[in-house]
Amino acid sequence: MSTPITKDRFLKTLRQSGLLTGRQYRKVLEQLPEQAKPKTIARSLVHAGVLTRFQAQHILAGSSKGYFLGPYRILDVVGQGGMGRVYKALHQTMNRTVALKVLAPHLIKTPKAQTLFQREVQAAAQLNHPNIVTAYDAGQIEGRHFLAMEFVDGPNLEQLVRAQGPIPVGQACEVIRQAALGLQSAAEHRMVHRDIKPANLLLQRGKNHNDYRVKILDFGLARLHESRGEGHAGTIAAPKNTVMGTPDFLSPEQARSLHDVDIRSDIYSLGCTFYYLLTGQVPHAGGSALEKLVRHGNEEPFPVEEFRPGLIPSVAAIVRKMMAKVPNQRYQTPDELAEELEPYSELTAFNWQRPGSESELNLATPSPARPELPGSSEFGESLVGTVPPELSLTPLSGDASDLSLELETAAPSFASKVVWWLMRFAAAAVIALGAYVAMNWHE
Repeated sequence: MSTPITKDRFLKTLRQSGLLTGRQYRKVLEQLPEQAKPKTIARSLVHAGVLTRFQAQHILAGSSKGYFLGPYRILDVVGQGGMGRVYKALHQTMNRTVALKVLAPHLIKTPKAQTLFQREVQAAAQLNHPNIVTAYDAGQIEGRHFLAMEFVDGPNLEQLVRAQGPIPVGQACEVIRQAALGLQSAAEHRMVHRDIKPANLLLQRGKNHNDYRVKILDFGLARLHESRGEGHAGTIAAPKNTVMGTPDFLSPEQARSLHDVDIRSDIYSLGCTFYYLLTGQVPHAGGSALEKLVRHGNEEPFPVEEFRPGLIPSVAAIVRKMMAKVPNQRYQTPDELAEELEPYSELTAFNWQRPGSESELNLATPSPARPELPGSSEFGESLVGTVPPELSLTPLSGDASDLSLELETAAPSFASKVVWWLMRFAAAAVIALGAYVAMNWHE
């Protein structure tokens, strides 16, 4: 158990943090009751808007560094994982609140990877669409690569369904319709997301109670891994023996090859997301990640109507067409899908109470497993989440919500290599056979 911080240490840490100007600090000292305790001072500063709760918790824990990254002032933590950490931050010159993704060093460890990262960011920056999170800025500061994005003050759809259960049919249709419009813009720029899922679809509040906008998250970062070789020099790709994506939402063709996919793969993943919004269940629940990949390739999920009695048959048919095993049997463009959904879409109000909102945080008891500040340590190796750990319940995939599934462990034995290759060959054969049977069945 850590020793409580003293008043003198708290004030010294506060001054060293740079979060207060000299004038603000002197004003704190002038107004400070002689017997005030550190937690009482911290609460007062938060109440006055001088510090955020996140900053106050770290000051109470004795952290004097890591509150700034170049022009960005760190306000809060949004998520953390193997790709790095995401912070709510303020660009002090522009007075603009952003989501600041600070990347884990192992992702940008070579000049080639850095070049490819810049290409991805530049491509993502071209996607200027109301249904895509805008990329504002990217670069390197003090050896740390970062991406500054539009900050969306609303939950993601995984959070929403976990908290409230399946959503009304009209709402679900409208959410998927808006996401399809965003994907259409990406398709016109020849970009494929490769990791469409509920956690990567955010809800932005509108000006009135019924108004909201769906925002697709992480274009340009979905492919952020080491390049696989000369044949894929124009994209940041997954290493060899890696399936990239999230097993619960991964298209059969992406399970076979990350590179040989087009926008129809995102339509499949969006179909799995639609299924989840309507039922609260993923299409192929249970089993290992590899088993899920195989089932996406050769098994039909339980009909969506079984989990959602009374569902309009035409809406159920849209879900099934989105999730067809063979790309040619799906909607061929997101625009086509959006047009099909329009008659069933309803722009009705969401319950905006977000689990784990600031009002529920307890400043007096900082979490012992508090997220690190940008300048205080290296990043961990866990997989990325889009919500803080305390908000993330059971990951949808059973392994991790985001997955870069390495199908080969470090230093495997000869026997394990043989077993691994047999499993990989069997999975690929089953997926290919399922696709062939499905294609000939419809013919």
